[in-house]
This record gives sequence, structure tokens and C-alpha cells, in this order.
Amino acid sequence: MNVQRTFNRRTMLTGTVALGTVGLLAACGGSKDDKLSGKAASSAEDVVKNLQINKQDYSSLKKGGELKLSVSALGPDFNTMTQSGYTTENLAAFGGPCNTPAVVGFYNTDPAGERSINKDFCLEHKMETKDGVQTVEFKINPKAVFNDGTPIDVEAVKAYWEIYKGGGDSGYNIIPNPSWEQMESIEAVDGDKFHVKITLSTPYYLSDDLGTFATHPALVDKKLFNDGFVDKPMDQYWAGPFKVSNWNSSEKVITLAPNDKWWGEKKPLLEKIIWRQMGIDSLRAAFKNGELDAAGFTDAATYSAVKGQNGTEIRSGQNTGVQNLQFNGTRVTDLALRRAAFAAVDRSQLADVAFKQVGWEEPMPGSMLAMPFQKGYEDNVPKDSGADAAKKILEEAGYTKSGDFYQKDGKTAGFSITTFGSDTVTQAKFQRIEQQLKQAGIKVTNDNQPESNFNSVVGTKSYDCTLSGWAVGANMADSPQYFYTKDINNGVGDDEIDKLIAKISATESKDEQIKLANQVEKLHMEKVAIYLPFANGPSYSAVKSKLANYGPRLFQTSYTDANLWVNVGWQE
Repeated sequence: MNVQRTFNRRTMLTGTVALGTVGLLAACGGSKDDKLSGKAASSAEDVVKNLQINKQDYSSLKKGGELKLSVSALGPDFNTMTQSGYTTENLAAFGGPCNTPAVVGFYNTDPAGERSINKDFCLEHKMETKDGVQTVEFKINPKAVFNDGTPIDVEAVKAYWEIYKGGGDSGYNIIPNPSWEQMESIEAVDGDKFHVKITLSTPYYLSDDLGTFATHPALVDKKLFNDGFVDKPMDQYWAGPFKVSNWNSSEKVITLAPNDKWWGEKKPLLEKIIWRQMGIDSLRAAFKNGELDAAGFTDAATYSAVKGQNGTEIRSGQNTGVQNLQFNGTRVTDLALRRAAFAAVDRSQLADVAFKQVGWEEPMPGSMLAMPFQKGYEDNVPKDSGADAAKKILEEAGYTKSGDFYQKDGKTAGFSITTFGSDTVTQAKFQRIEQQLKQAGIKVTNDNQPESNFNSVVGTKSYDCTLSGWAVGANMADSPQYFYTKDINNGVGDDEIDKLIAKISATESKDEQIKLANQVEKLHMEKVAIYLPFANGPSYSAVKSKLANYGPRLFQTSYTDANLWVNVGWQE
């Protein structure tokens, strides 16, 4: 399987929308020779218009039933606010439906990326800037409570702020959050603990739903926050339409059930959602045997294995994220080596490996910030590429050729690439990269890990370089702070770029924000070189035909819309 695990650093941080792994094709389906085929949509309008989810009215679906799904990894850290717990698999499986205030926040997202207040959590929300001072006020639904009965009020918002306001040096195992670091005070208005006022030290113009996140006040305890959720989904500290009814750590199965503490207007239709951790081979067999009700995939081999099952259909989509070659700059510390590697990689060959068997066509992506069909998209990848360009970069940095590879200070120019599982497409990508870099005099080795190690390895950055994926947000101007600052990359970066990123959030004009975002990305790819995008790609899901309101959703995902799982159910 061409696994497209997609992370997102923005989902729980500012409320800016993020994408999951399932999107939409402009046109896709079985051809005459019974093969997959498809082409990326050229406009956002086309993408939204053709959503494939078997849309049905909530009231027409039966109450009850269970839904059996899988992810490639579950846990081991069930605190999705930590770096190690913040993975798409965790967010999708239990983060959004079970811990809504900390993961989704108080706003919901539609497929086009439009945001709206979630009245189950927030009754009013407004922002204003007066005399250079920005304030945020909102009223929390007084019915909202954590599962242990603790109210979701100003103290819960303060707890979220306490965790994020100190940035990466706070002692909390977090992904730094610039917007919350700019908050100066959080207080109750006129003693009403459900009426919250936030004052910022400097205006922040990137988020229209600023401040509308909360977490249980108990989580300000650093030991509990950092270590307390390892192999323990302690949902007494969470709130949402679903709860965890069982976690089987030996079999890696988590079961969700409707939350009897849920106060929301809509109650979940499903009686159970069962998530199992399994690799691609197990997934194929499980779907064929009726052990799964839906199975996501991107490769021809899985399509051949799952197609044609009685009572099933293939729902097709464009992956609204970006696959990339990603360096850990704290381990591959030489910028010249990283830049040379990026120059040496022929991205079109990687895309060919990924998509040739499924007949997918798309433009070569040139950005981590936007999809090619989005407003403001630009191709920001350096144009000087190829083996000769890579050699020139190395030689100008003092490397000399010794046999097949360059050396400097007695060290061979090289690094390892961490891959996961035995998936043939992933291994074929590695082989192409290995060949391309060898032509440029760079040596790479394959650090192959079990697929189940993905969350822990990537979450703790225990790699030199890896093939990864990140979700793309509806507002591209918000993304640079979560990709390109020194703080987000453990000190690896550039002061000039950090200043430009700070300027984006202080700029009121949306068009000017986008211009600055593209400028930042161009500079980062040239001066830092950590992320090299090479594909967006398709996504497919084999689904039981009677499963309703499930499938490709673009910007509306399990962790950007609290109502998504509430509306999923079975037709009679």
C-alpha cells in the first residue's frame, strides 16, 4: 500500500482547518480494463461539487449498529496534545469524537473549509482590534462539561493557555503554538465563568476563531500531561459525543460508544465504532472477510484485493495533503547536504512510482502550504535540480569525491531514510531515491521500521530523513508558522524567516498574508531545506454500500468537525 499518513500541526492549535487523508477526484472510477484511473481536480468548486459520501438525512438512518475500521497505528500516547500523541491516526480514531474541545475546538468545518460556531460548545464569538489592542470574547455553552463533571469554562480555556503560552521551553511535550503565546490575559467577564475575554499582547490576524479551545484543568500537571496517557486513554478528562468504552492494549483495538454525558443537540447514530491497528496485508484480508466496513487505500494491489465484494463500493478521492521527503535537521545538521539531496531527487520519478499503477494524474506540487487548486498557490521548490546541481552544492561547501561518494572532514556525505513496513510502493520510492542520490555522490541507507512504530518514531523525531505527509489547510497563510519557524523544527531554521513569519500574523490584508507566506516558503526551501513536496495523490475507500455520510470530505475531517461521526450511520 502506498501509505499516506497525514499529520497536521494546525488542527488543535489555532482552529485553522486542516485536511485528512481523504479528498475527492475530479473524475475517477473503473475503466474498461477494470483499472483505477483519475485526475486531480483543477478548481475548488469542482472538488466540493462531486463529494462521494452517500449523503443521507440524519433522520432517515437507523439508530444503532457498529462500524468497524482500521488505522495503521494507535497510541501509544493517547494525549493528542503532545508531540508524540499528535498523529492523524490518533486524531481521527478518538481525538476528534472523544476530546472535541482540545482537538476540534468550538468551531466546525464544512468540506469547502468554511468555519461555523459549534453551538454545542460556543454560543457567541467575536474579535476586535481597538487602539492597537486585540481582544476576543466568547460565551461557552453552560451545558458543556468534561466527562468527570468538570465544567468547560474560563478555567478550561486558561488551562489550554497555560500549556501553550510558554512555547517549546515550557516543560510540556507540545508542538509550539504561536497564537496562544501572544495572549496576554484570559479572564471571566463580570464574574461569569462561561463568558471569556482574551487580550492579546500583539494583534493576531490569521485565525477567525481565535481562543476557542479548552482542556481539562488537571492537565496543567506536567507529569500527567507528558506521561499520564501512555497506553491509557483516560477519557474522564475529555468531552465529546463519543467516549472510550474499551482499550485492548495487547490486540491494539479501541472501541468507542455514545457518550452518556453528551449534552449536544444530536446524539450519535452508531452504537459502536471499533478501530483496529493493522497493516495493509491485514487490512485487505479483513475487508474481504467482512471484518471491516471500510478500508482506505491508494494502491492498485489493494484495489484488486477488495473490489467486487458483494454489497460494497469504491468511493474515490483526491488526497488533500502533501507527501514529502522530510529531514530532521537536528540529526542531518549540514545544510549543504540537505540542499544537495533535495536538488538530486527527481520528484517526478517518486510520483510515477506512487501513481502509475492507479492511473492517477496530477500537477507536480510545489508547496507544503496549499493544494494546486487553492487560491494563492505557488510552486516554491528551487528550480536548480539534478545530479550536477547537487554536486556543485556539495563541492562549494568543501566536499570532495572519494570513490562513489563525497566526503568532508573524514565523513561520508549521507544519511538514513526511515521507512515503515514492507509496502512495495514505499520501498520502490526508497530505491529510486537511493539511486538518484548515489548519482550525486550521496550515500543513503534504509532504516526500515515496523509499520506500528510510525507514531512513536515520527512523533519523537527518531529519524534522519523519512517519507512523510502533512495535511494542507484552507488558509495557506496560517501554515508557515507550523512548518518553517526555528521553534517548530527544534532550533533549525533562519532568523530572517522567523521575522517574516511573525509579520504574517500581524498583517491584516489576506492577500498580503498569502504573498508573505509564499516568500517564506521559497526562502525556507533555499536556506533551510527540511521539507521537499513530491505528491498530493489520490485516496480511495472500499466501503459497505449502506454506510451513509462517510467518505471523502476535503476540509471536513474527524478532527475538524465534531458532528462528522454523529451523522455517520447505516441505511435500513
